[in-house]
Amino acid sequence: MGNLFSFKGRIGRHAYLLATVPLAFVYLVWVAWWLFTAANFPDEGPARVFRMSAVGWFVCAWPYLAAGFKRCHDRGKSGLWYVGWTVGCLAFWAAAIFVQPWLAWLGNLIALWTLVEMGFVKGTPAPNRFGPPAEEWPPET
Repeated sequence: MGNLFSFKGRIGRHAYLLATVPLAFVYLVWVAWWLFTAANFPDEGPARVFRMSAVGWFVCAWPYLAAGFKRCHDRGKSGLWYVGWTVGCLAFWAAAIFVQPWLAWLGNLIALWTLVEMGFVKGTPAPNRFGPPAEEWPPET
């Protein structure tokens, strides 16, 4: 799977999913824990949940972005595509909170598109400017 914190090189679909799905799970459990404990802090509960979810995001963001960059590299794209998808999701979800709730659907569509692009579409089979092809799992015979 390579270095989880490096932004260089290429990884396949399996390695990408093995890196990002557990990170998403850890983050969701982290936020759920703080939502659960917010009842113990009635005067500052929502603010504390927001701060702690931001802390969880920053802890998970580096390996999440590194895996996304390397997966984009495997597809022959710049890693900045992944930043764009991530920022797009977050922007529409924030807009859903502060402007109109239906805008969350646009964030969800971007997230779904990212999942399909990164988790299900094969990378370029030949070496590209980011290095040799990543090994896929299961190995093709």
